[in-house]
Amino acid sequence: MRPLTIDLDQLAFALNTEGLDHYLDLLSGKVLLIPEEDADPELETLLREEPERFLLVEPLGQSDELRLMEEFLPEVVHPHAYAALQQALAGRKPARSFRHVLMEYPVLLEAWHAFEATRLRELAQDWLEDNELKPATPLH
Repeated sequence: MRPLTIDLDQLAFALNTEGLDHYLDLLSGKVLLIPEEDADPELETLLREEPERFLLVEPLGQSDELRLMEEFLPEVVHPHAYAALQQALAGRKPARSFRHVLMEYPVLLEAWHAFEATRLRELAQDWLEDNELKPATPLH
């Protein structure tokens, strides 16, 4: 495995952002956003001329997002919130419904954001391992 200095939070963000192309620059360790419109011409040229230098960061799918929400449920101690979140995940548009229920419980919403951030960092670490990469510095 090749060590790189990587911003794990940026990588986690890229994993959690559907509809935008993110690439990991294997030379610098930077996570780059390549917008569909108004992309940096120098960056586009680099992508074309040195494709082996860049690794596409595929965002998590909807099933992964729902799995995170299901993993969060055991953290919920408020019985009404638990039931409402469980029902949201079982219904139509589960991710949207889940977030809508969380809006009614500000403390729980904050707990969800902390849980999600931690899990996304773990998934980013897994992604690095899957791609035979490792951060140059210890993760915290």
